[in-house]
This record gives sequence, C-alpha cells and structure tokens, in this order.
Amino acid sequence: MGRRLIFLLVLLGFFPCAYHHSAAQIAESKIALLDSLPAAERQARLVEGARAEGEAIIYLNLDQVVASALTAGFMKKYPGVNAQVARFSGASIIARVDAEARAGKLAADVILSGELGILMLIDRGVMARYRSPQREAYPESFRDKENVWHIYLINVLVPAYNTRLVSKDDTPRRLEDLLRPRWKGKLAMDSQSYFWFGALLQHMGDDATMKLMRGLNEQNLHHVRGRRLLTQLVAAGEYDLAVETNLNSILSMSQQGAPVWFAPVQPLFLRPSFLFMTRTAPHPHAAALLIDYLLSEEGQKILAAHDRMPAHPKVSARETQSLKGLDVRMPDALDIGRRYAALGKKYLEIFPGAK
Repeated sequence: MGRRLIFLLVLLGFFPCAYHHSAAQIAESKIALLDSLPAAERQARLVEGARAEGEAIIYLNLDQVVASALTAGFMKKYPGVNAQVARFSGASIIARVDAEARAGKLAADVILSGELGILMLIDRGVMARYRSPQREAYPESFRDKENVWHIYLINVLVPAYNTRLVSKDDTPRRLEDLLRPRWKGKLAMDSQSYFWFGALLQHMGDDATMKLMRGLNEQNLHHVRGRRLLTQLVAAGEYDLAVETNLNSILSMSQQGAPVWFAPVQPLFLRPSFLFMTRTAPHPHAAALLIDYLLSEEGQKILAAHDRMPAHPKVSARETQSLKGLDVRMPDALDIGRRYAALGKKYLEIFPGAK
C-alpha cells in the first residue's frame, strides 16, 4: 500500500486512533496559571519558566532560510532558550504528529504548518488552548474563539509562467483558459494541490470544479511535489506554466533575474499557515514565549524581510502591492482542513499521475 494512501486512510479514520494524555503533561493548564497575573509579571514568569525548560521544539514545513531567521531572532531576544527545529516536507508533518500523538510521545511543543490537514488533529485533542497576548492585534478571522489556532503567515496561490516561453498577452485570465489546446503537455501542478481543490469547490461548486479538474487532467499535466521546486522548474523552462504556486516564490525569483512571473487568473486564493501549541508540550513556557514572539510585530517583520506575507495587519509585505486591484479571497480553511483527507482521496482519483 502506498505511503500517501496509508496517510489518507489514517486521516479518514480507517485505522484506530487513541491519543494518550497525562493530566500532569497538559501544557495549557500550566500556562493558564499565569493568565491572572499583571502583564509585566506574567512576562517575567514566562521568561523565567522558559529559561528553566531551556528549549522549545518546533515541527514545521517552512523553508530552512525563513525558519532559521525566525529562530535566530527568538534566541537573540531570549538568551538561554533554544529553538530546536524539525522540518518536514508537505503533508508528512501531519503523519508524523499523528503517529507520535498516538504513541503518547509527541516531542513537539509548537507546530507551524500550512497543511490544512493538521486542523483535523484539533478534534483529536492534540492541540492546546493558548491565548497569546499578541492575538488581539489580529482580525477575528485569523484566530479561533477557542484559542487553539492562529494564522501567522499567508501564501497567495497564483499561476506562474516562464516569461521567455509565454508572452504576457497569452497568459490565462480565467481558470477555463487553462484548458486551451495551447497548454496541452506544458502545464505542471503540485501533486498535493488539495487546498486549491477545496477552495475551488467552495467558490465554483461541485459540478463546475469537477469539470475543470478533469479538463486539467486531460491536458497531460506534469505533477511535482513542492511549490518552490515547481516554481524553480517553470523559471528553468521545464514547463511553460504552473497551475498554482506561491506568489512569494515568484517575486523572489523574479527579483533575482529569473524569467518567471504570475498570471492574474481570478479569483486568487489566500492559503493560511497556522501555529499551535501541542497539548502535551514538554516545554510549555518556552512554547508560549515562542508563539508570542512569532505573532509579535518583531517576528512578523522577519517574515516580511524574507518575502513572506505576514498575517499581522500592521506589517506590510511586497506581495500586498502586487495584488492591488485583483480579486483575492480567503477560503474557509477550517472547512477545507476538516475535509482534507476526503479532498486528497478525490484529488488522487482525478489525477492518478499525482500518486
């Protein structure tokens, strides 16, 4: 049985799930003890507790350069508290967290992920409630009422094209333009474009979305795992156009002289990335301190400095300027996240070449 199929079956519930929690291990109960304190005293106690714990362990699927910049900034601000990173590719972070939680051995304190399937683990009791003081600076739609998840980073999903192979006048303007004969055999797409698929279903409905997706499959699509790699291959001329990839990668490569730009196929969808504290965080004070830092203006400015679109409303990004006048939408990420396994299963049925 293929690894991806096993992963989807786990999320769909075909294999038994049992997470084991010890009351003494629950992170949120430890941090909640600080919430009644005045802000300055709370912060001092949090830093003291974090230094006693010594480290925070982070599971993420953010690229190495940005992850290193964030952790370096955190450790400079809070000497004596290390930030240890374990990086994962794509949806493998979900399978890892799921497996460790089942075994009662989840090592992560904090999880950063844009993989919407991670939201399914909320319902299984993996994530803790943590009300960061930084939350109040964000729109309500960027944080849940239960204080479990928070959007800290946003990706804009856009088509990318090679400017040497495709003229600006020939770029698609509508989704249906991707089905033109001109693109047959020249398109590429991430092999796990489940979020984009879910966003289309919300926007267009089942019938129109399935018609579009089946039409794309008939275009002899090339499937590539990883949007950054996908964008690099378009810039290298391997493919004329990527159906959907991250705008920040396009802008960064274009600034470095690569022949790649984005096609304004509308609507464009925003894909949020979330952060969580785990319910059994081994280092809860360090975890809370790290989350506060990542949501602060200081932490968010590090994202912007690395061509990422921060979620903080007071921190501007280059991507924002590129989107002026375009129809940009935020899909219901929770709905997509809770249907992620079913979406993935259906996606692989439509695109057997993505398996």
